Amino acid sequence: MDEAIGARVLAGIEEASLEEILKAVRGKLTPASAVKQTHIPALDALAATSLRRTQSRTISLCGRALPLLYEVIARLVSAPHFYTLLVLDLDARFDPTCLETEASNLEHVYVQRPAQSSPEHLRGLVAAAEAFMLYDDATRLSRGREWWGTVVMGGLAAGDLTAGWKGWARVDRAAVMGFALGTSAEEALAQRAMRERAVEGAGWAVSSAFGGFGFGGKDDVDV
Repeated sequence: MDEAIGARVLAGIEEASLEEILKAVRGKLTPASAVKQTHIPALDALAATSLRRTQSRTISLCGRALPLLYEVIARLVSAPHFYTLLVLDLDARFDPTCLETEASNLEHVYVQRPAQSSPEHLRGLVAAAEAFMLYDDATRLSRGREWWGTVVMGGLAAGDLTAGWKGWARVDRAAVMGFALGTSAEEALAQRAMRERAVEGAGWAVSSAFGGFGFGGKDDVDV
């Protein structure tokens, strides 16, 4: 009798513990059907719409994408998120010093510049990225951080975030009002400095078939 009661109690403890473990694990995992969150609400909303329409989990950018890439990466590795991630920089344009974050966070942005850029080779690198981040000695410093994913610059490999010649979201300079009709060459030259300041202050515009938003401008709200 005592053995039977003890067995039932033990089974209940083991069952409860297993359920707790499963809940904890599920809470840590991103569903396979979900797109990675950039924690830029406007971009995440577009990515969610793209996923529903195209079934693609990749956030693919084109145009002048570097400013948005820097914004995303800086936000991911900074407080309160403190992620770590890998950048595959195929065209050698990524500059970590352009990230607006604490210097200590830059140590958790890993950059690789592959010698080969064939689609097959890139897919292999993307597939191996998580194992590299979790187990390679070179990334030991970042073991305490959560792994976000892979950013691919200059290619169309299936990373979590890509920037290349083709993408569903395009980044351009935000439009500013042109010179008034009938402006003379002298007047245009005199207004050039003011116009350049207006262009810089306008920031950037993201456009897609699913909508768009602006960022980096002096009048933009936090995206």
